[in-house]
Amino acid sequence: MKKRIAILTSNHLEPSGIRQVYGGAERYGVELTRLLLEMDYDVEWWQVGDNWRKEIIPGVPIRGVPETDTPYQTMPHLNQVFFEQAVDADGAIYFVMYLAYPTVFPKSLSVSHGIYWDHPGIDKFLPGDSERQEWLRRLHLAIGGVKTVVSVDTATINWVRATWPILAQKFQYLPNFVDMDLFGTRQRQEPSPHPRIRIVFPRRATTVRGVNEAGKAALWLTDTQPDAEVHFVGRAHDDAMERILTAWASSHDRIFYYWLPPHLMAELYQSTDIVWIPTKSSEGTSLSCLEAMASGCAVITTWVGGLSDLIQDGYSGLLIEPTAQALLEATVRLIQDPMLRRRLGRHAQEVAETFSLDRWRTRWSQVITDTF
Repeated sequence: MKKRIAILTSNHLEPSGIRQVYGGAERYGVELTRLLLEMDYDVEWWQVGDNWRKEIIPGVPIRGVPETDTPYQTMPHLNQVFFEQAVDADGAIYFVMYLAYPTVFPKSLSVSHGIYWDHPGIDKFLPGDSERQEWLRRLHLAIGGVKTVVSVDTATINWVRATWPILAQKFQYLPNFVDMDLFGTRQRQEPSPHPRIRIVFPRRATTVRGVNEAGKAALWLTDTQPDAEVHFVGRAHDDAMERILTAWASSHDRIFYYWLPPHLMAELYQSTDIVWIPTKSSEGTSLSCLEAMASGCAVITTWVGGLSDLIQDGYSGLLIEPTAQALLEATVRLIQDPMLRRRLGRHAQEVAETFSLDRWRTRWSQVITDTF
């Protein structure tokens, strides 16, 4: 009989169950599901939702649970319903680290997709010392309850090591992946096959991903660099915001907004010169950063979260402060120095090979075997 693995996440689909979320964590979840199926496990997912049942991929159900409370940046009620509904499972994966509070399955692991408490808004949810101490207590229990925490970056592990040294032994560093067969096989044409310098922001259009800073930099850049064009490629939080972004982009020359499903991004990167990853907070090891690197693009990113696990400043990309001015200056530097731009792209492609999907699957297979 096949073993059954239950997975709890916060949002793979939006809580309505209608709109797909196209973030890196969601794509990560699909790849992990495929790997579990290949290893002959049955898989079922749970998330926040209004009692609906859909599929994360064909044949793999995902169930919506109407529990939305987030006291102290945890979801204990969702955790409890999951424990009750998935009681017959042989093991569990808590796809977000804090979801492993207060109850965990005997055979279980969690995933850390990066530090998420490094943005100014955290003070709204944890306004005082007592609230912060209770959050820390719950996070400590969530980490301590599972057998293993798979961390996509070293920033999280180093924070835990500095905060609770004994819990660091729970962690395995297993960074995000890139499909080199899809993104790394095409040879880039030099000079560029299109007449302009194409710059792409391939991210969800949210404040933590730096869309505001990128928007300011795009306006300045297109005003001063007649050969530059900027593409914002990624979904926003909702349809209304996407309409606003579409109207904003269409009102400016050489600024574009649209989104593509993940499998079409490889073609876009092949005609892209510079990629912006101007993250401000809540970042692990970005899939979009890795895909741009594998495609030989010159990447400009910030030293936030796990991004410095991917980019070595001046070798495989440029690391900057998460400001519009720094983004603009780094971009102008690359526009004016095509040799540097191409060199960074070549080195980025070499580095990306160490983050291949095949290597990720091999390492995750061992974690799954050890845990379940």
